[in-house]
Amino acid sequence: MRQLNVFSKIFIASMVLFLLSGCKAARSTDGTDSIQTEDITIDEETEAESEYNYSIAVVNTSALLNWPLPWKDEFSYNIIQIENMPDEFSSIQDTINDNLKEAMTSWVRGQVTGAEDVRLTVTCHSERYLSAYNEFVYISRRTDRFNDYVTIDMSSGQRVFLKDLVEINEEFAEFLRNNQDIIKESPNSFWQFPPDLKKRYTTSELLEELNKCSYTQEEVIQEGYYPVEGSIGSLLFRNSFFVREGMLVITLYQGGDERFVTLDVDDIEDFLKVDKW
Repeated sequence: MRQLNVFSKIFIASMVLFLLSGCKAARSTDGTDSIQTEDITIDEETEAESEYNYSIAVVNTSALLNWPLPWKDEFSYNIIQIENMPDEFSSIQDTINDNLKEAMTSWVRGQVTGAEDVRLTVTCHSERYLSAYNEFVYISRRTDRFNDYVTIDMSSGQRVFLKDLVEINEEFAEFLRNNQDIIKESPNSFWQFPPDLKKRYTTSELLEELNKCSYTQEEVIQEGYYPVEGSIGSLLFRNSFFVREGMLVITLYQGGDERFVTLDVDDIEDFLKVDKW
């Protein structure tokens, strides 16, 4: 995916995207009118009759009425919401939207005084999963950048974590370390090269990092991986993941360096806890 040009700034906007059985990706910069459909490749062979269709709306946090965001009058940024599900799915739509709002705003704390240059990226939207992330330049005690990843199970409406999709255990960690060749290079030139897991981690170290991928920001703080007394910036960088069509991408953060472990689901089929997507 490449960054799209900024066309206009608006308060709330949305655009209907066709639901595929696979995943599509697009990027929208802060203030753009919607998630763009340019440069999205649609593989006709992956299209199927959908149980329901939905639209993805880009919503500014300042417009989230009756949602407890005490900072929204000070600064705002874009998140995604789901619209236009058929009436019989109104309950699941509400659940999805509440979980998206919670996931995409819960990191904000009193020390944050601004969010700038927000890039909203959707890596997958399908009948199975909605996966997206916001990339921020934020201002607190210092100015820094981070990626905030969120994946939603579209059948339950609940947020899912890496441990919900894959068996996170010593066997999986050892498998990744011993099969470096299955890690794909990212198709995006601005992403970094994949890490050499065998050189970078012992099995126990990699297992610890994989377990962190399933922590919420609040749990990261509670578990004490980073000092609460420090800059809010040190709290926001964390291991995570996102999904793409037929792919699982695990993000590992270490020492100011975020690396992407891109895996074909066919290669990790024995460790999946869900059907392949």
